[in-house]
Formats: sequence, C-alpha cells, structure tokens
Amino acid sequence: MDSIANLIKQYQLLTDWYLSVLEDIDVADGRKTIADNTNSLEWLAGHLITGRYRNIIRLGITIEPYEYIDKFINPAIPPPNAIEFNKMIQYPSLNDCKQQWIRYGKLFMNRLKEIKVDTLRTEIPFTVMTGGNTIEDALTFIALHETFHIGQMSIIRKALGYPAMQLSPRKVPVM
Repeated sequence: MDSIANLIKQYQLLTDWYLSVLEDIDVADGRKTIADNTNSLEWLAGHLITGRYRNIIRLGITIEPYEYIDKFINPAIPPPNAIEFNKMIQYPSLNDCKQQWIRYGKLFMNRLKEIKVDTLRTEIPFTVMTGGNTIEDALTFIALHETFHIGQMSIIRKALGYPAMQLSPRKVPVM
C-alpha cells in the first residue's frame, strides 16, 4: 500500500473515533477533568481541531482561521506551541467541536484523496517529533498525535461513567 492510501485509511478511522469518543457526552461533562492535572474533553477536542486545521493549511487549502485557535496555540513560539489546559478558560463546546471536526474532516480527507506524492515531500520549517521535516512526516506524526489524545479522551469518557467508545467504523461514515 502506498503512503497516501495508508494515511487516508488512518485518518478516516481517526475522524470517526473522534466523533465516537464524544458521542452522547453531556455539555457539563465536557468541561470536567478527572484529576487536577488532567485536561478536559473540551480542551482535548479543540486541541485536536487545531492539528487538523494546520494540516489543511499545510496541504494548500485556504480557509479562515480556526475561530478558537488563540485558546490552543501560541503563535509567538515554533511548534510544538500548544497552550496548556487552563480551568479558567471557556473552551468551545463539544457540539461546536464536533461540527468543526466534521467540516475540517471533509476538507482534509478530500484533499488527501487528490494529493500528489511531490506535495507530501514538501519540506516544512521544523522537524516533527517522529523525525523528518516534510508534509508527509507531519501527517504521520499528527495521526499518532490524534490517536494519543483520542485514547486520553476515551479514558476520560469511561471515568465519567459513559460506555466505551465504538472502535469499529460506524455504519454511516461522516465523510
């Protein structure tokens, strides 16, 4: 399987997992943390949206800036430049996050399906944590990053008393 097809499969599943982990979560529970030093579901959901937004930009799509990016990213420093969770900040609701995720997911997946290998090999101005400094390297890292945080969200979901998220793809795909 070529690298583009592999990335598409990974991101299709991650797109669904994000929605699955947030399914039926009460608004008030989205703001809760399970310990003093953990993130809320709202922060994690918005943080992941910033990654999708940045990848959309890296893939050459011009869109308006993510409305809440200033709550998650410090543009004054190079990546990784995430702003840590702060209980005093009002983050976007989980419903807002799900709607933005679906919108960005469609843009992102459509672009991945038409992308050329040369675009994936385009260099970016920093090295990602998995090594390398190409768009493909960034996409590979972000897939791992989304998996990591969706796993955290799954633990929070269960700690708040909700049933486990659905791991298998849904019968009705979002894309």
